[in-house]
Amino acid sequence: MELSAEQRQVVEHGAGPLRVRGRAGTGKTTALVARYLELAGAVPPSHILFVCRSREAVGAVRDVVLPQLAGGFDALPIATFDTVAFDVLARGGAWPRRMSVAERRTLVRDLLATEDPADWPALGHLLRRPAFVDEVLDGLARWRTEEPADADELDDAWRELAAFANRYADTLAGQQAFDGPGLLTAATEAVLQAPPSYEHVLVDDFETATAATARLLDVLTARARSLCVAANPDAAIGSRRGASPLFFERATSVQVELTDAFRRPTSRVLVRCNHPSVEPEVIAGELLAAREAGARWSDMAVLVRHPSRRARAMTRALARHAIPASASDAPLRDEPVVSATVDLLRWAAGDGDALTALLASPLAKLDPVEVRTLRRRLADGVDLTDDARLADLLDLRNELQARLATDDPAALVFLVWERALGPLLVSSNDPADDRAIDAFVTFHDGVTRQVDRNPALRVPVWLATLDGGGARWRTRRADTDAVTVTSVTAAGGREWHTVIVAGAVDGEFPAIDGRAPVFEPAVLSGETPPTAAERRRTSLGEERRLFCEVASTRATATLVATAAPEPGVLESRFVGDWPLKAAAIPLAPGHPPLVRPLADGGPPLFPDNTLQLSASKLETYEDCPLRYFYEYVLRVGDESNVYAELGSLVHEVLRAFLDPDNDEVDYSLDGLHELGERMWRDDLARYRPQVEEARRDYF
Repeated sequence: MELSAEQRQVVEHGAGPLRVRGRAGTGKTTALVARYLELAGAVPPSHILFVCRSREAVGAVRDVVLPQLAGGFDALPIATFDTVAFDVLARGGAWPRRMSVAERRTLVRDLLATEDPADWPALGHLLRRPAFVDEVLDGLARWRTEEPADADELDDAWRELAAFANRYADTLAGQQAFDGPGLLTAATEAVLQAPPSYEHVLVDDFETATAATARLLDVLTARARSLCVAANPDAAIGSRRGASPLFFERATSVQVELTDAFRRPTSRVLVRCNHPSVEPEVIAGELLAAREAGARWSDMAVLVRHPSRRARAMTRALARHAIPASASDAPLRDEPVVSATVDLLRWAAGDGDALTALLASPLAKLDPVEVRTLRRRLADGVDLTDDARLADLLDLRNELQARLATDDPAALVFLVWERALGPLLVSSNDPADDRAIDAFVTFHDGVTRQVDRNPALRVPVWLATLDGGGARWRTRRADTDAVTVTSVTAAGGREWHTVIVAGAVDGEFPAIDGRAPVFEPAVLSGETPPTAAERRRTSLGEERRLFCEVASTRATATLVATAAPEPGVLESRFVGDWPLKAAAIPLAPGHPPLVRPLADGGPPLFPDNTLQLSASKLETYEDCPLRYFYEYVLRVGDESNVYAELGSLVHEVLRAFLDPDNDEVDYSLDGLHELGERMWRDDLARYRPQVEEARRDYF
């Protein structure tokens, strides 16, 4: 690729620091890679440090530079800041173990449970509240990253957290573990003691820097001949965890600004869906259209705000249309084989309640009638250990119990596979079982990596980390020719041919957060705490950068946003001027639907030619199309009860009240009562006392 004049300036920069500023798609990474190859021709690659924002970005840079490097080299330091910190400590003889987010949450939760409220005069009433754990985690991240501007000016909340932070640090030291800020701080101290021999340092996407990464970069480059830092300050996000573009601005005064954009999507459209339940199907249709146009699956991505909330519906929809998906941050707890394995280990560890869920799992091999029967017996307090139907499951539980104290979770998870799941799934020709095998392999790989970081890990502690936050339920799936489903935040620094941004509605884009944290960062830095209006403006600004500078700049050809606003929810303000495209729901592959001739003399199924759907109706159809046909088309079913009728009426009233095209509604409490009176029906129940009770509940 031919470089622009500004990119050539970056490549030819001599000694000293240099800032490279540019918006997304202006070729910052390309310029850094070209500079790296230029420097590698003069000095050994092991003397050049290239720092990226994520492991995916590291892999992309390595794939580009490796074919261009000639000769051998003893190291190739292309890494993230965390990896650099691990390397620095390992070279000093230490083998650090970094705690996962779930492990840190579990640790803080357990520590808070043993705290004396007298040690928290101002916040003692919050100690037993689950939400306070997250507040403390956010506060610890700030406290262990940033030095207080004036310790005497701290408020009571920060003073109490400071004392707790010492106890937290002692616990980490006792477990020989690090959290994120502690790892970077320890690496900074190690570099001061034994500086590395990097002659040149290059850093990409430095707009995500925190105080801890900035300090580590300062000591790493103290003896370097050159430093080249690239960033897009317009895409700076993560202020709640202390990230700021100010660290980039302070790097140096010498700057090259890249202005020519090389990555511009040829089209951007908004697809409006009638209901959130059909949005995954519409996304599948857009992906299939891109595939027909010649794009590879691996050149497509679906970006969402919260993968954990959308992953199940998304992956199911893509699987129905035979679209391979790689959900890099997807939760596995919805996979039956994974949840069954975890439940079995809980049961072996002494959790008797886990057996209730386990009875309906593939491991039990029971039919629905047997599951109901055994669950009733279990609820009545009957001991099921003598039940012949559970003999194999009990034998496996006993074997696991005998090995709990000696074997790590990865070994026991594999034992479950070897004894039960493997024989059940490997010989199957069902595509659903292939998906189950993939899910189990991914889950086992994640547990194995956790054990590699902490060889002393045992099942009780591992299960506690699952309860602490569930992050260990999420693992990175192997790279394949598959559509990437990931969060917008994780998509930073990457690009695809076709990008679909799902959930373009208010509440997701933007999700404005104006709440005041318990531990105010402004107090820590010696500033005046912002007002609620200032917090909302700051949050809106970051949300705009997240959508406009991150999500909307990842596509090289086609950019699609999907919106499925429910009544009372608005489309995202960020897509208000995007051209609209009609939603198209593709038919799932398989036999075409059977069309039967109309019966003579029968009444029309849909007299007004209108098909009314709801989320519950679609869920019924997905579970059993025949039941949907009987219940909602032929209207065959039990007589509805008064509570269901009352709920339906409430839905109808609220839909009419929140309809933006209804000019006859007075948007006030009195107007809602008046509308409810007009729409009230006396036929909700067969008997008058039931009608009167429903009316009291209604108003």
